[in-house]
Amino acid sequence: MRSRRRAAILWIVPLFAAAAASCRRSAEPAVSGAAERFAIAGVVRALDAARSEITLEHEPVEGLMGAMTMPFPVRDREALATLSVGDRLSATLVRDGGRFWLEGIRKENAKAGSAPSAGPMASATPRPNRGTPVGEQVADFTLVEQTGHAVRLSEFRGQPVAVTFLYTRCPIATACPMTTAKFSKLDAMLAKGGSGVLLTVTVDPEHDTPAVLAQYASHAGADPKRWKFLTGDPKAVADVAERFGVLYYPDKGQIVHQQAVAVLDPRGRLTNIYYGEDWEPEHIFRDMEKARRG
Repeated sequence: MRSRRRAAILWIVPLFAAAAASCRRSAEPAVSGAAERFAIAGVVRALDAARSEITLEHEPVEGLMGAMTMPFPVRDREALATLSVGDRLSATLVRDGGRFWLEGIRKENAKAGSAPSAGPMASATPRPNRGTPVGEQVADFTLVEQTGHAVRLSEFRGQPVAVTFLYTRCPIATACPMTTAKFSKLDAMLAKGGSGVLLTVTVDPEHDTPAVLAQYASHAGADPKRWKFLTGDPKAVADVAERFGVLYYPDKGQIVHQQAVAVLDPRGRLTNIYYGEDWEPEHIFRDMEKARRG
């Protein structure tokens, strides 16, 4: 998986420059018979009509690359003109030799942040580009843990803290359930010979009440003194996610969200953050111990 993602990034960077240049020509080159097509879906984060580009926060593209946010050339200027920032869309990603672009753009009815017809809700969603830089202190926040008590981040000053995000109804085994399993192992490692606090923040606060989280935490074997599952007002939860650069939105009955694990030192400063699933409990334990020793 890691090698496939690295390969995807390697072709994306140089090809974008070529594709962006080609899309500004008066006549587009013909599509060759070797062109490949991939289904892509996501949320529009920026539009550049002059360059005929869409910056799309997209879901994983099967057989090509993982989820990320990046600009894509668009040949259909009429379709581009119908879009606004925040629109959800599906399209076809065409890769043809040294060029790539989006075609067949189909705009969904609802904007990111609105409720789908069924399934998880997300009445508030995080804003992009507001993550705390590594080395700086994470702004304090207050949420509610699985016991129903309010919890402030600043309560844990003096010990390292690991923070992650998930939701209890997540159907993807390699996403939230895997994160929980890894944190469960990390919790056991801390119990045997470490120091620190684990915080798991739901991205589905309208469903994941303290009672729901308490049941989920019990199944995970979490000790509420050391491993806390947090929820709260949707806007408050979105604000917390922003602090760690985590974005999420509802889509087709699920909540699409970034996977991330952050480590804070005893002074509340962000020392490291992992995006995606390429981390292990041993990595976080090592970082927490390093942060604790200063």
